Amino acid sequence: MNGTKEPTNKAKPKSPTIDLFKSDLRPMQYWAIRAEDKIRLWAQGKAEGESTGFSEFDKYFRMVDGELTTIAARPSQGKTALGMQIVENIAKSLKRRGDPGCVAVFSAEMTGWALLHRMASVLVGVNAHKLRMGQGTQEEADKLLGGIERIKNLPIWIDDGSAPTTANMLSSLARLNETNPVRLMMFDFLELGGNRGDKEDQRIGQIAIALKDISKTLGIPVLVLSQVNRSVESRANKMPSLSDLRYSGMIEQISDVVVFIMRPEYYVERGMTVDVPVDDYVGVAYIGIAKNRQGPVTNVKLSFEKQYARFGNLSQRKIMLNEAG
Repeated sequence: MNGTKEPTNKAKPKSPTIDLFKSDLRPMQYWAIRAEDKIRLWAQGKAEGESTGFSEFDKYFRMVDGELTTIAARPSQGKTALGMQIVENIAKSLKRRGDPGCVAVFSAEMTGWALLHRMASVLVGVNAHKLRMGQGTQEEADKLLGGIERIKNLPIWIDDGSAPTTANMLSSLARLNETNPVRLMMFDFLELGGNRGDKEDQRIGQIAIALKDISKTLGIPVLVLSQVNRSVESRANKMPSLSDLRYSGMIEQISDVVVFIMRPEYYVERGMTVDVPVDDYVGVAYIGIAKNRQGPVTNVKLSFEKQYARFGNLSQRKIMLNEAG
């Protein structure tokens, strides 16, 4: 020991290398490239996302990758019918343009075959409920079978297991994505998700957050159906608002688009007050776009044929009525 310090050969620890393209934290240059690519497509007249199949909707929102759209209403207003028509429209578009992708539906409320019956009924204009009650004709049964034949090869996958958790949904979608790229997911409906929570509002909030996470993780649009509170039925104006969403805070916060359905015909038939023009009492559905993160909020109208649970563009209904007249 000579009292002098021995030189040390210990190197300073190196900072960890970060791959920015494997991290969610990315520089402005990355996001600028993404934004510029989108703008170039828009300049060519190519709208972002998948068309819903309803021109009245497409003016204001479409099914866009990474976005969560919520359709909410009281029971019997047509949530599932509208959701499945959007699913069918997108599936037909994929098939028409030769896209290898598919649409995935998680139905905690209805069976897969019941959804198929409903889709076929809408397509061919047959009252499936009347047939189910044994009150239909052979001709109607043949038409319904023909409708099933026309849609059975659409790229739609349905999981009708009860109370699916969002973790199971993500796992199923990831497996399906390996062979059939998923272009849209729909869940019917949010309150029936199998996620657990100490309180109901926490449970619903966790499901909403997880659905948004699925949309961003897989880079797909997610469409979820939800209920609204019963209190809306005590008002003259039956159109729900964001505060009517069950456990509205988290659903409202997480969703990119929130759409409400209100059918005056439903309330008129039950002798209830509904504050709309008399001309809209039958065959019209009021659609309230109450939240739209990338666009305006507004109200639009669709046609609704109760016997087939079929929505349509109201302009087409007016043309048909004029021709019939």
